[in-house]
Amino acid sequence: MNGISIRDTYQNGKRILSKAGLESPAFDALCLLDLVFGTGGRSGLAIHGGEPADPDKYERFNELIIRRTREPLQYILGKWEFDGMALHVGEGVLIPREDTLTLVETACELLKGKTSPRVLDLCAGSGAVGLAIARRIPDAYVLCVEKSPLAFGFFTRNRKDFGCGRVEGVICDVLHPPEMDQEFDCIVSNPPYIPTGDIEGLAWEVQCEPKMALDGGSDGLIFYKAICSQWTRLLCKDGIVAFEVGYDIRDGVIETMMQCGIDRIHAAKDINGIDRCIFGTVVS
Repeated sequence: MNGISIRDTYQNGKRILSKAGLESPAFDALCLLDLVFGTGGRSGLAIHGGEPADPDKYERFNELIIRRTREPLQYILGKWEFDGMALHVGEGVLIPREDTLTLVETACELLKGKTSPRVLDLCAGSGAVGLAIARRIPDAYVLCVEKSPLAFGFFTRNRKDFGCGRVEGVICDVLHPPEMDQEFDCIVSNPPYIPTGDIEGLAWEVQCEPKMALDGGSDGLIFYKAICSQWTRLLCKDGIVAFEVGYDIRDGVIETMMQCGIDRIHAAKDINGIDRCIFGTVVS
């Protein structure tokens, strides 16, 4: 290896990722460098970049660089930040995205002034939404529902780290709800909402995520229809329903909510000005 430096190791990795056509080769290479060498980001690279790279770490870093050309960065790192939480993620669970903060912020705003609110998070995945709500509302109780045992495994680890003792989970198919006698003030959900026919056209990195976390049926609405028609019975009087939506199914979600008796329907925009959360009230 002839005494290659940590900086040169980073530059070589960045070059490989750039040639592979990745959108952020510098950022990705820096994250992987920190994972292997513990450089601590760009400032650490500036300080320690001239030091020789340990041969074993050099080989490990390059293995991860090659993996990055065919796997999401988040899965390789094993954790990804969402609302100040370093959540466990990996193959088999949807990667938390910043856009989903719109759903969290909207639900928390709607629950302001409510004492000890009870929240039901459907299609919970890693638990990102439910856990964030529990941390933002100190007296909230959250029940997370997820079908996939793989995803539920990540949720269990995240609940242990960030559940504050007020988040529980259950493995359950949202399309086939069980009998439950609990009552909730709010239902939140970031369900699968990509129309089945559109999945093959998604970016390759998105297609690495579990299909069951993406596929919303032929029109992208199958989960919204099930939640509105079968789960809203668990809401208390004037209970709230809040969904994350894709821009192309916004109108379909609103129509579904109206058909199921959900009133006072509004939209909240994400940081890009796109309607990302649709919410309404079930008037009993």
